[in-house]
Amino acid sequence: MSSIVLTADTLLGTPTIGSVEFDGKAFYATAQGTQRGIIPGAQFYRLNADYVGTASTGAQGIYGSSLGVTLSSSTVYAFEMVVVFSKTATATTHNLSLGFAGAATLNNILYNGVFNTTSVAFASGPTAGPNTFTSNTASATSLGNSGATANFNWTMQHRGTVNVNAGGTFIPQYTTSVSVGPYSTLAGSYFLIYPIGASGANISVGAWA
Repeated sequence: MSSIVLTADTLLGTPTIGSVEFDGKAFYATAQGTQRGIIPGAQFYRLNADYVGTASTGAQGIYGSSLGVTLSSSTVYAFEMVVVFSKTATATTHNLSLGFAGAATLNNILYNGVFNTTSVAFASGPTAGPNTFTSNTASATSLGNSGATANFNWTMQHRGTVNVNAGGTFIPQYTTSVSVGPYSTLAGSYFLIYPIGASGANISVGAWA
């Protein structure tokens, strides 16, 4: 298979229009003036079929029982996730929390987004809300409480950045305060993540002044 291999090198002191660069952390391209930009080399996971979780209060992977992505040390990443959780059993009020586990150790993390809930069978179209959610910890953080209905759905989209200290796995997870459902993560739900630079300082890419 044909490939283009760039050797990691120091970025140009002054970006040149049309240049493509690689510094060992991320890829960059300059399309206008000195406006260097990041080329997202994203690791991507998308469910092709519903993933059925377990009726448990233990933390479990969103896209698989312990499915995570391997990240590198001393690197900052940007990520995005779109998830729909849906259940049709257990009419018990509970809260649902999001978090991240795995072998990677983090210097910091911040992600936020919107989510909606509905207590009817999942269907396309608008739902009540939206609600907002923000977290600056990898620990499980509650989105809030469900209604006491057997059918319940959470639809959400979140974006954020994570600063990795020691490399290793990074596993998106959820927990419920009561053993319910189980929830399924619906087909089409996805997670993507890509490096944006080295940790230890502000990330500044482009013509900032």
